[in-house]
Parts: sequence; C-alpha cells; structure tokens
Amino acid sequence: MIEIPPTPTAPPASGDGTSEEERIRRGLLRRVREAAAEHRRLPGEFDLAAELGCSRVQLRQALADLDRMQVVRRRQGAATVVDQVGLRLSVRLEEQFEHAELLARLGYEVRVEILDHAPITRLTRHVADLLGVQADTPAVRVLKRWSADGDPAMVAEDILLLPPGADDVPDGPLFDAAASLWGEPVVWEVTTPSAAAADARLAGLLGLAEQSPLLVFETVGMGTRGHRIFYALEHHRPELVSYSVVRTVRPPWSPA
Repeated sequence: MIEIPPTPTAPPASGDGTSEEERIRRGLLRRVREAAAEHRRLPGEFDLAAELGCSRVQLRQALADLDRMQVVRRRQGAATVVDQVGLRLSVRLEEQFEHAELLARLGYEVRVEILDHAPITRLTRHVADLLGVQADTPAVRVLKRWSADGDPAMVAEDILLLPPGADDVPDGPLFDAAASLWGEPVVWEVTTPSAAAADARLAGLLGLAEQSPLLVFETVGMGTRGHRIFYALEHHRPELVSYSVVRTVRPPWSPA
C-alpha cells in the first residue's frame, strides 16, 4: 500500500510541513462545518481564537478570507454566521478538483492511499463500451482511498487505457498520469452521479456498516484530441462531503 502526500493548498512552513496560516484556516473551516451542521453561529472572536490557538489578528485574517469566499458573513457588532449557500458553493459538482485538494479546501487533514495497482487483461463490456475500445485493450487499474481527518471519505477505481508502447501508469494524480501517458491533458469529463448501498467490500474500505448510503460518480475522461483515456468509478461518503450544482434558470422574458 503506497501513501501519496496531499496536494498542498498553501506554501508549507518548515518543521511539520504545514504553515501557520494553513493550520488556522483548516481549524476555522472545521468549526464552520460544525456550525453549519448544527445551524448555529460561530463563537465570538475571543473564544474562537483561544480554540484555534492563534491571535485575534490571525483569526480576523482567516475570517476575512472566508468572507471573501462568501462562506461566512460578517457584520460590525454582530456575530459571524455561516452562509449555508456559500458553503455549498465551495464544493460544486461541475468543477473538477483532485480529491485531496477538494478535502483540503474543506479544512480536512487529508491522506491518500493506493490500495491496488495492477494491469487488466480484459475490460468489462460496460467499461469497454463507454471508452469505445475493444475489451482486450491494454489498461491498468488503480484503487485509491482518501481519508479526511482519519476517516475514510471516498474510494475510486480508476481504469486508465495504455497507449501503444506503454506498459504501466506513472504515480501521481489520475489527470497527471493520463497527460503523461497520452501526451494530452484531460479536458472533458462526462460524469454520471447516482446512489448505492455499500456492499461488504465497500463497507470494509470505507469503515461503514453494510447497506450504508453512498454517493456514486461514474466518469469517462477525454483528452484534447478526443481520446477517451480513462474510466473512474467513485464511491463517496455523503456525510463527509456533499456536492452542489449551479443551474441557470431561463428568465421568464426570454424566448422559448
């Protein structure tokens, strides 16, 4: 089992590898998530700074950053409140982020593990049809798991097609590996969301009881030259990460 370090979201400081600003931001985001789940306001600045182990100046800077992101709302002389819609907009289904970055944006401590990495001798008919290739096309399967604050959050089974002359997939995030292999970046994803109940295998991987609800994403990734490069089947724990979609509503005065 190989562990991959998460994508950094701020320049790391020397020592423990996490900057003081990043530590404060993660702690603040954790309390924002808790306040949102309990439908309550954030504690006052004095208490919040004590909880986070920082100065009020540092706290105010972190709060100002979240205010600019519209995750919280601040008014002079009033308690800071979580903007429930703004918090939902921070994780949007139509935006693509590497999962480690996505979890870090929510303030989680992230761990990424490669649980399996092996060549595939034959694709299933379902996967072959989606990728538009023959079932005996060379490919590699990689099984990954992301943890958030020590709890398994999501698992992904990635199947990456191998171009002629390649026999393995380079280490690293899926998009980087695909670009390295095929010489073209992935620019399109066709993702179909659904729901499923955890079977015994998924329950074990995610530390859940069998039949627990899971959010499922089935994705086909395509490169700049139109190649269908990879297939991914992801299972997410919805209580740890939820996703929102922004849809444009046609104005009533627009033509039909």
